[in-house]
Amino acid sequence: MSLHISQRTEARLREEARRQGITVDALLERLINERAASVSPVRQKAAELPVWHLGVIGSLHRRDIYSDVP
Repeated sequence: MSLHISQRTEARLREEARRQGITVDALLERLINERAASVSPVRQKAAELPVWHLGVIGSLHRRDIYSDVP
């Protein structure tokens, strides 16, 4: 696979990989793995809807909810 990135981005990747003492491939894989680990739990929680167990309420009237009704 090949990616087309700007020369500036390529230089930044090479510099960061050199600073960490790893290859650019290893740096990219590390970044992808860190991103996947931090995003997965959030997405799973966001997909779930909250469940409130409030018991049996029955029919509600406006006077049951609002205090402005005589």
